[in-house]
Amino acid sequence: MVEKDLAAMQKNRISALSARSGRTKRRNIPVTPAQSASIEQPAAKHLFLLSFHDRDPLAAELSGLGWRVSSARRGDELHSRIASSRALIAVIDVRDAEAEGQAAIAEVHAIDPRGSLAILALGDAVRQCDIAAKCYIAGATHFLDLGNDNADLAQALKFANRYAENMRGGRNATDQLQQLLARSDEAWSFRKSDLNDVMFSDQMRLGLGPDQISRYPVTGFYRNMTDKDRARVRGAMGRLRSGSAQAAIPHHWNGEKVIHHLHDAGDRLHGRIERLYSDPAAENWMERDLLSGLRNGAAARTWIRDGMEQGREIGFVAMGLKNFETINAAYGRSVGDEVMRRIGQRLIATTTEHSSESILVARMDGQNFVVALNLGEGVTDTPAFADGLLNKVFDPVSIDGRKIRLTARAGVASGQGPGDEASLVRRGILALAEAMASDSVMIKISASTDKDVLLEQQLEGELAHALERNEITISFQPQIRTDTGQLIGAEALARWNHPKFGFLGAGTLFAVADRAGLMELLSLHIHNRVLELAAQWPESLSFLRLSINVTAGDLASRRFVTNISDAIGKSGFSGDRLTLEITESELISDLDSAADRLKELRELGLRVAIDDFGTGYSSLAYLKNLPLDYLKIDSGLTGDISGSEKDQVVVRSIISMAHSLGLSVIAEGVETEEQLALLSEQGCEFYQGFLRSGPLVPEEFEIFALRSD
Repeated sequence: MVEKDLAAMQKNRISALSARSGRTKRRNIPVTPAQSASIEQPAAKHLFLLSFHDRDPLAAELSGLGWRVSSARRGDELHSRIASSRALIAVIDVRDAEAEGQAAIAEVHAIDPRGSLAILALGDAVRQCDIAAKCYIAGATHFLDLGNDNADLAQALKFANRYAENMRGGRNATDQLQQLLARSDEAWSFRKSDLNDVMFSDQMRLGLGPDQISRYPVTGFYRNMTDKDRARVRGAMGRLRSGSAQAAIPHHWNGEKVIHHLHDAGDRLHGRIERLYSDPAAENWMERDLLSGLRNGAAARTWIRDGMEQGREIGFVAMGLKNFETINAAYGRSVGDEVMRRIGQRLIATTTEHSSESILVARMDGQNFVVALNLGEGVTDTPAFADGLLNKVFDPVSIDGRKIRLTARAGVASGQGPGDEASLVRRGILALAEAMASDSVMIKISASTDKDVLLEQQLEGELAHALERNEITISFQPQIRTDTGQLIGAEALARWNHPKFGFLGAGTLFAVADRAGLMELLSLHIHNRVLELAAQWPESLSFLRLSINVTAGDLASRRFVTNISDAIGKSGFSGDRLTLEITESELISDLDSAADRLKELRELGLRVAIDDFGTGYSSLAYLKNLPLDYLKIDSGLTGDISGSEKDQVVVRSIISMAHSLGLSVIAEGVETEEQLALLSEQGCEFYQGFLRSGPLVPEEFEIFALRSD
């Protein structure tokens, strides 16, 4: 029984490596116990190991070096094993298995012809003549001679990892991938001296459910196995008792074939389930989305391009969760990931009646999914099909006893080839963005033309040069005391003075920056420029405050405090006259970190305001958790204040709540004397809007301020 095996494992561990008669001299591989880390610690990077004679001791050493190892001792089903391991590196041990090892290298290389998977061959160049050259010809990217006493496996893995990072877009991209994979791990751990001391990863908790967790000890795996699988477990336990730190057991669980990886960490036993793809040959594993199990964006674009080149009319449906960031913030990323996985399963189930030639389902990025259709083969009305998907796929999901409602939107576009698949995808994504920005439109049919898409792409390509050419202009919106009409400060606003298209507003500017991946650079440029201009105000205007906008992305940056502090120091503008306005319509995913950064800046004299209050995700959470000084009422609410009594009650309630929290209130978008009178009556201290002045270029604002002084 497993319980007896576990008790036996607590005896002193002995070396699992004994010399085999007639074998070549082997590298002395130490059996390194895996670190007894909790499941919640950051995940190691994924690695696949194939060793025909020394799988378990090699796996133990690699695990001790910090890698998450999926191991095999046979070259069977390599395509499936590589895919399910989610590895950055494949380590192939060709010692005493030259022909089998070279064949395995060639097969792994064929799986990934683009070369983004590092293949590290382990050989013995002394005993195996020309083995390094043969491995290179087979497709290996790296080779380590274990016959050399100075061979450094850890260093060889670092080189292979650097290669994989470079091929996959850099360290940040691969680190994000590994973090995503870690959150999807099904893993468990328990203390060998106490079988009740069991821990489960978030993903396994989600899969088992809270009721099963309490009554599902790890030995439940054993009780539910076939006799053949139990024999494999007993063999693995024997290897662990003999000193091996790692063992791998193929078996069936819930009707699915898996590999169960065991790690003996001394006082604890760790397990991780590796699910094998049932039919990996049906698609390139490099084009699979690891979280949802669907095809990824690259596969979707290839499918669409192939269809358009064949002259087909392609329908494109882009779908997104409007409340995905809210789900992540409220329930945690593990639940958010499970939501993505459930949506993927529903999409597959909903589209199974269609052939792979007539429909493709994929996850593009983030919370966005796409369905591409070969129109005329079963589906002719793309908007109606999209409506059906929204109704079937995005029903509430129940996770860990909690019912989570999903708010979804869709963008629809179509095109007939031969044509540019990038333009079709872009039109669908832009339509989705419009639907996501709306509170009432569920499905947006693209009205964009190829010309519109080309313009968007042109703007994205030109933005970096616009920053270099100082085409981003600054204006100042005066802020006024409600009771006296005195000028007290200004909010800085940015526009793009495009040499061909003229002035483009802040909405267009920031949307383009977001799509071009230049948001942080744009914010940094604007903050530096605004402070530089404000520092030039004459001494007589030294009483004026300056407000600058910061985004959720700014707050998420680790350099945010340094960037703001450096900008203040470089400009010479006094920090105690500066207010940071946080756009409340953007979700701050980590409120604790944002609060810490804002507290640090407030200690330097800066003030903090919530901008556009009443239009965003979690108003009360922001008021509760962030260190604030001001609350700005959105212009949409201000515009309604002269309407019905209900509208006035809403604004009055916001002002009253702000005052009870010790916050001052600034109203945006004040355009009439009636609005101003009502705001003053209800205690609003400050306002800005066209009633007094719209945004002014720096020279005009200075004249305005001097006249108001």
